[in-house]
Amino acid sequence: MSDIERRHSRWRGRQWSWFEAGTGPALCLLHGGGGTGRAWAHQMQYFKDDYRVIAPDMPGFGQSEWVDGMETVDALGAIILEWMGSIGVDHMILGGNSMGGRVALGSAMKDPGRIRALLLLDAVGVVLPDVPIVNPLTLPPQQFMSGLVYDPATYKRHTPYRSLEDAQELNLGRATFAKYLDRAPIGPDPSWDLGRVSMPTLLLWGREDRIIPLEYGRVMEKSLADAELVVIDNCGHLPHIEEPQITNQTIAEFLSRRLRSR
Repeated sequence: MSDIERRHSRWRGRQWSWFEAGTGPALCLLHGGGGTGRAWAHQMQYFKDDYRVIAPDMPGFGQSEWVDGMETVDALGAIILEWMGSIGVDHMILGGNSMGGRVALGSAMKDPGRIRALLLLDAVGVVLPDVPIVNPLTLPPQQFMSGLVYDPATYKRHTPYRSLEDAQELNLGRATFAKYLDRAPIGPDPSWDLGRVSMPTLLLWGREDRIIPLEYGRVMEKSLADAELVVIDNCGHLPHIEEPQITNQTIAEFLSRRLRSR
């Protein structure tokens, strides 16, 4: 991550931390529950020549402090957009994985004019009572990694989380994720009308996702106004880490094709 800088700022009286690389149009990527902005290291390296890539530690994760008054994941959508404005980002391509995808979708519902395109990777977005979402924190320790990814060996080879500091931040992140879940489920707002989300949206899903199964992606593709679903074989819940090359190429092709005239 030699070309990627970790930055800090004070906003709303709290420390915010984020990873940043490159210059150009803003591409903001939101990590899932328990992670940090470092999760997007492969994407930051790939896209930094064409974009200003920003991957924040969301409040309470990594080196970003908890923001008082933020009781639920739903509140994060507006807060992230406000914080992005504080570092000079108005319009952006916004992406997220899992809980981060839920936050990105919430941001698009709240202020669609600021979002040029959405990238949702194995994201929370619809309710399917017959297809339960698995909370990874409930998995036994010996099943945690095999439940989260398709092949733990592949994940280990590609993971950007390698230092003791990373391990400590991931442990903190799991506690923060549990804190969010104690306040309210991370599922979508029942009042959402996904048909109102009109910006180009890429849904990228691991075929073997055991946390948020592929059926969620299929339903979201039908529910969103302008969405296309791409499925990655032999991949679980974290395609940006498990299959970074396929993920990067898929995102690049989508953005080139859909934003060429925007």
